[in-house]
Amino acid sequence: MDKLMNRSWVMKIIALLLAFMLYLSVNLDDGASSSNKILNRSSSANTGVETLTDVPVQVSYNEKNRIVRGVPDTVIMTLEGPKNILAQTKLQKDYQAYIDLDNLSLGQHRVKVQYRNISDNLNVVVKPDIVNVTIEERDSKQFSVEASYDKNKVKNGYEAGEATVSPRAVTVTGASSQLDQVAYVKAIIDLDNASKTVTKQATVVALDKNLNKLNVTVQPETVNVTIPVKNISKKVPIDVIQEGTPGDGVNITKLEPKTDAVKIIGPSDSLEKIDKIDNIPVDVTGITKSKDIKVNVPVPDGIDSVSPKQITVHVEVDKQGDEKDAEETDASAAETRSFKNLPVSLTGQSSKYTYELLSPASVDADVKGPKSDLDKLTKSGISLSANVGNLSAGEHTVPIIINSPDSVTSTLSTKQAKVRVTAKKQSGTNDEQTDKETSGSTSDKETKPDTGTGSGTNPGTGNSGDSADKPSEETDTPEDNTDTPTDSTETGDDSSNQSDENSTPVDGQTDNTSGN
Repeated sequence: MDKLMNRSWVMKIIALLLAFMLYLSVNLDDGASSSNKILNRSSSANTGVETLTDVPVQVSYNEKNRIVRGVPDTVIMTLEGPKNILAQTKLQKDYQAYIDLDNLSLGQHRVKVQYRNISDNLNVVVKPDIVNVTIEERDSKQFSVEASYDKNKVKNGYEAGEATVSPRAVTVTGASSQLDQVAYVKAIIDLDNASKTVTKQATVVALDKNLNKLNVTVQPETVNVTIPVKNISKKVPIDVIQEGTPGDGVNITKLEPKTDAVKIIGPSDSLEKIDKIDNIPVDVTGITKSKDIKVNVPVPDGIDSVSPKQITVHVEVDKQGDEKDAEETDASAAETRSFKNLPVSLTGQSSKYTYELLSPASVDADVKGPKSDLDKLTKSGISLSANVGNLSAGEHTVPIIINSPDSVTSTLSTKQAKVRVTAKKQSGTNDEQTDKETSGSTSDKETKPDTGTGSGTNPGTGNSGDSADKPSEETDTPEDNTDTPTDSTETGDDSSNQSDENSTPVDGQTDNTSGN
């Protein structure tokens, strides 16, 4: 062996092998590094993120004897990893979120939300990942069911009675703490304008004292509810009485309602107390002939409404003696005639306003009466007027008044007139000033006594006679013109001033005249 090692060519071969091995070692390291770099770049490009919402949470516990509260219905799971694995996981949908409570005792616990059927190559984040749960003993109790409904929802004129429920009791199961909060167990019914007995199936709910629904189970879940609905109206007869005094010489012989009975609506106990509506007053004040009168029907105490609200009563009258015979004779000979295009005049006008009759331009009248009177009647014997005395500025509608003989009755084609009233601004100022002057002069005249001239022994002569004539003119003037009293009063003042220059007063003159 030593001889072989001493040969030069052997050493060269060994050196060559060592050099080759060293070369391979370096290149292999570089290649591996490059491969890792390429792999990492490829891995980053194929990575993705998927968010799974509303993932149901399954709970493992002893459901027969225990109740669990605080577990969320769903959670959110975020998955990160290779896209092909993400796609496969999402497509298969066999992933699960769950909580294991089998080995936990009663009471409150903080537990982790776990997952399964998800690849280890995926990074998983669950929200929430920790939840607070309460484990309680399961309990059951029986409760009576009460039907819940609004009695006012029935049709008008009807009344809802007491409901019957079948079965009457149900079993409520839940945590002991929840059962302790049960205040009401109700079956809710909507009457929905019912007019007959209602029978429905209703879902049963358990409520606390604040009417909040509790998280418990009810068995059976529905019950049958029957609610009687009956008519609460009835018909009752009516009776009327006379009220007021008819016209002179007229007797009321009959008051006859054209409706025999009315319907009353109200609570059952109130209906039972009422058998009749009597003493309905019929006002016959001033009535002179038979006619129909509308009368309001009073609503009895305790009753909601009456139908109809108004009835018609026929009033029969009987006139005494000659008046009855004359009316019958006139009625048998009565005729009707028409008078066309009758003008309408305005009455009661004030000097402070101007008046314009807007409509109608004329009115037609149908006049009914004895033939003998109608033969004598002409258009000039009928006058139409509209009183504007109380109207202010503006447009108004006033009734048209017909003036015709008493022996006939008239019907107008138009019963109202439209009038425009306009204030006289300038004229109003002058009138106001005139009123003030008149008031002042009159006041002076009243406070200062008139005096005459001369000795007073001959009242028919001299200035005394002139003074006596002027008051007579003042007395006559106001009847002719409302504006004249101002001038007349001033004349009276001049006369008074003239009389003041003489010392003999009117009173003395009057006395002397009386003496003569």
